Amino acid sequence: MGVLSIRLKPNFLGLLRSLNSINWFIVFFSLINLSECIYEDQIGKFDWRQTYVGRIKFSQFDTVSTAKKIIVATEENVLAALNLKTGQVVWRHVFESASAGNIQLLHVSEKVVTVTGANPYLVRGWDSNTGILLWEWSLTLQNDDQAVFSEWWVQNNMLVHMLPVFGSQIEVTMYNLMTGQNRGSTSKLPALWTNDGCLLAAPHYVCASGKMGSNLLISLDVTSQAVQIISKPVSNYIDIEKYTGNIRPLDGNSVLPGFILEDSKIVLIRDHEFEVLNVPLAHPLASVAIVDGPSGSIVLQVWDDSVKGLSMCAHSLSGAEVAGVRAEPGAALPEPTLAGALCARGAREQLACRLLLVAEDDAALLVQQGGRVLWTREEALANVVAAQFVDLPVSDLDAAIEAEFDHKEGSVWGAFTRRLRTQYQQLQTLLRGLSGERAASEPSPLVRDYFNLHKIIVLVTRAGKIFGMDNLSGAILWQRYEPRLDAEGARMFVRRAARHPPHDACLTIVGKQDNGNGLVINLNPIRGTPTGEGTVPLDARLLQAAVLPQPDRDGLHALLLLDADETVQIFPLSAAPLVENMFIYVADRNTAKVQGYALRYDGKSVVAEKTWSLNLGGSEGSGHRIVSAVGKRADERVHSPGRVLGDRSVLYKYSNPNIVLFVSEGPDPLHKDVVVATLVDGVSGAVVAAQTQRRARAEPLAVHSDNFVAYVYYSDRQRRYEVSTMELYEGKQRWLPAGAAFSSLRSERAPSVERQAYILTAAPTAAATTHTERSLTDKHVLLALSTGAIVELPWAFLEPRRSATLSPEQREEGLIPYAPELPLPAEAVVNYNRSLHRVTALYTEAAGLESTSLVLATGLDLFYTRVAPSKTFDLLKDDFDYYLITLVLAGLIVATYSSKYFASRKTLKNAWK
Repeated sequence: MGVLSIRLKPNFLGLLRSLNSINWFIVFFSLINLSECIYEDQIGKFDWRQTYVGRIKFSQFDTVSTAKKIIVATEENVLAALNLKTGQVVWRHVFESASAGNIQLLHVSEKVVTVTGANPYLVRGWDSNTGILLWEWSLTLQNDDQAVFSEWWVQNNMLVHMLPVFGSQIEVTMYNLMTGQNRGSTSKLPALWTNDGCLLAAPHYVCASGKMGSNLLISLDVTSQAVQIISKPVSNYIDIEKYTGNIRPLDGNSVLPGFILEDSKIVLIRDHEFEVLNVPLAHPLASVAIVDGPSGSIVLQVWDDSVKGLSMCAHSLSGAEVAGVRAEPGAALPEPTLAGALCARGAREQLACRLLLVAEDDAALLVQQGGRVLWTREEALANVVAAQFVDLPVSDLDAAIEAEFDHKEGSVWGAFTRRLRTQYQQLQTLLRGLSGERAASEPSPLVRDYFNLHKIIVLVTRAGKIFGMDNLSGAILWQRYEPRLDAEGARMFVRRAARHPPHDACLTIVGKQDNGNGLVINLNPIRGTPTGEGTVPLDARLLQAAVLPQPDRDGLHALLLLDADETVQIFPLSAAPLVENMFIYVADRNTAKVQGYALRYDGKSVVAEKTWSLNLGGSEGSGHRIVSAVGKRADERVHSPGRVLGDRSVLYKYSNPNIVLFVSEGPDPLHKDVVVATLVDGVSGAVVAAQTQRRARAEPLAVHSDNFVAYVYYSDRQRRYEVSTMELYEGKQRWLPAGAAFSSLRSERAPSVERQAYILTAAPTAAATTHTERSLTDKHVLLALSTGAIVELPWAFLEPRRSATLSPEQREEGLIPYAPELPLPAEAVVNYNRSLHRVTALYTEAAGLESTSLVLATGLDLFYTRVAPSKTFDLLKDDFDYYLITLVLAGLIVATYSSKYFASRKTLKNAWK
C-alpha cells in the first residue's frame, strides 16, 4: 500500500500543475472580449420604444384580480391589459394581421375569453394577471357564406353563437366555454322579419321590420327555452313620420339589454316588454351605457358639444340626475365613444366612476366622474402613414450672429454697432446661465444642438391626426386632428426650413378628402400651428405633387400640384415664373402605366405637357400592377464618382439623379406570376435597365440610393424571400467631365448593369438605407423582420459584383466571395432585445455628425435610434476619460514650464563660470 501511494503521488501533483495551467488559460481568455454587446446603462440612452395596441374595439374592467387592469381588444387584432392607474401595457398579445386574427368577442370574468378568426374560429382562455394561454379550441361553421354575420356572447359559463339567416331563421348553438363541447343540437328559430339592420342586445335580437309607416319593433330572446317574441309598433314610442329606421346598440358593455331608437329614445328590454327610459338623450350622437352603481343601475352619457366640448352626465333608471358626473370645461374630444365604465362608492360615500373613452381620432382616455383625465393613450400612432424629420431653429443668439453677417452692405460704424450689440447679448446669455435664472420647471427651448441631433418628427396617422414629436425623448410636443384628411398615401414636403428667421418653418401635407379631392395642409412643424395658406380643400383629384428645387426670396419652395384634368396649381402664385425645366411623372398603380410631363411657364400660368408614356406591363389589359415606385432622395449627395479596382483603375458610377425604380407584378401564362423591375429615367422616359423574376410575387420593399437598387420578392418556386440587387456603371471611361451637370435629355449611352440575387432567411416587412449629410460613410441597408428585429446590413453583402471565385484583383479591392444566403447576425440587430411588432416603414435622416444616421421605425410600435455605418469616427466614445486627459495635459504644461525655468537657471549658472 505504501509503494502504491508513492507511485501515485507524483502523478497527482502533475495533475494539479496541469489544472493550475488550465486555470491561467481560463483567466487569460476571460480578459478578451469575445462578444459585442451594450451595457445595461446604455439601454435607452440613444433610443426609445413606445408600445401601442391600436384603436380599442372591446374593453372590460378587470375587477377580480388584485392589480386593477383594463382588458382591451383592438381593431389591430391585439389583446392587451392596461394598468388602471397609468395606462401602460401590462401584457400584450398580437394576433394575425389578416382576418384570421380578427377579434370577435372579449369576455372578462375570472379568466379572459376571446373568439378570433373568420371561420374557422379560435376560442381561447387567458390568465388576466399574466396573459398566459390557458386553453384553446377551434370551431368551424358549415355555412361559410353567412359566417360573417355571426354574433357571440357568454352566458352562464357557456359560449353562445348566433347566426342569423336574413329573412329566414336564426341558428343558435351553445358550447362549453373551456372544452368546446356542444350542449345539444343547433336551435333553428323561424324569423322571417330579420334583416341586415338588426342588432344584438344579448340575449335579445332586435329588428325594425315592416313597411314604412307601419314599422314594428321585434325582439326575440334566442336563449330562452320557450320562444319569447316582443312585437310593438314603432309609433308607440316615436313620431312615425320622423322615423328613418335608425336603431343602434348601447355602448360600454351595458348590464341591461337595450338600444337607442332614432337617436332620441333609450329603450330597454325588461319583463318581455319594451320600456322607454325617462332619461332624455342629451345629444343625438351621444354614447350611452348602463352600468352597475352602488345604489342601482346608472345611465351614463358622453358626447361632444360644439360649444362646451366634451360633455357627460349620469341618471338613474327612474330619470333622476346623478350629481358629480361632469366634464372639465374646455376639454375637446372628437366624437367620443364610451368603451367601458366602472362605478363604485368612494371613501366618503360618494359615487366614484372611471370612464374609458375612445375618440374618433383613436385616442383612449380614462376619465374620472369629475372630468379629470387620468391618462391618455394616443393609439393613432399605431397607424403612421408618413413621417418627416424637421430641423429645429437656431437659438436667438445664433440667429443674431447670422443676421449680423447677412448684412453685406452698410458703413463700418453700422457693422461695429451690430458687433457690440451681439456681444452684449452673448454676455447676457452667459450671465443668465451662470446665475441659473431659468426655473427648473421651465422646459428647455427647442433649438438646434451643435451636432444637429435634436430634431422634430412630424407624423401623419391614418386617423387624420398629426403629431409633432421630440426625437430625443419621444415626447409629443403638439398634435392636431384634421377630420377631413384621408391620410392614405399622404405626402409631406418641407417647403421652408427653420433657418430663415424671421420667417416660420413651413411643412406641407398633401392628402385627399373623403370624396377623393385633394387637401393641402400647411403647418409650422415646430409649433403645429397653421401657416401660409393654412388648410386648402381642392376641387379636383390630384395625380402628383412636387416642390420647386429653388426657393423664392423668403426661402419658401413653391408647391406644384397636377390634378386629374392635367391642370397645374402652384402655391404661392407669385412663384410661377420660377418654374423652369421641371419634369414630373404619374404612375397608375392598377394599370402599370407611367406618363411623364414637362412643366413650363407660358407667361400667364404653369402648364403641363405630356412628353412620354410607358406601359410596364407590355400592353393594355396585361393585368400588371405597380407594387412600389422608388426614386432617389432629393437631398442625397454622391461622395465618390467611382470605385477604385484592384488593378488601380477606376470603375465610374452611373449617377443619374432622375432614375425611378418601378417594381410591378402580373400574371404569366407559363410561369403563373412574374415580377418585373424596371429602371426608368423620369425625365426622358427611357428604360435604363430591367429584369424579371418568374414564379414570384413582389413585395412593397425597395430601396434606391447612389448607383444601386434593391427590391424584395417572394419566390413561389423556392418558397422563400429573396432580394435582388442591381448596380449601374459607366465603365472605366468617364462620360462627363468632372463637375459637369448630368442631363437626361443628352444621355445617349446605356450603362452597364451588374445583377445578383440573395436569399433572406427571415420575412422582411420594411426596408431603408442609411443617410448621412455628405455620404462619406458606407451605405447600410436596414431590414425590419417579422421576428421583431431591425437588422443593419452593409451594402458589401448585397453588392451584385460578388462572385463565387474571386480574382486577385477582386480580393485586393475587398470584395466578399458570393454566398447565396445573407448573414443576419444577432450583433447586427439595432434594437437588441426590444422586439417590434408589425413594422411597416423605416425612415432615416442625416444628422450633423457625418458618421451618424437617425432611424425611426413605425408600425404597431414606434422605435427610434441612431446608427453609425462606419463607426463614430468623428465622435469621442462615451467612456472617454476627460479627467485623465485633463490631468495629463496639466502635468505636461507644468513639466514644460518647470523644464524651461530650470533650463534658464542652468544656462545662467554656466554663463557665470
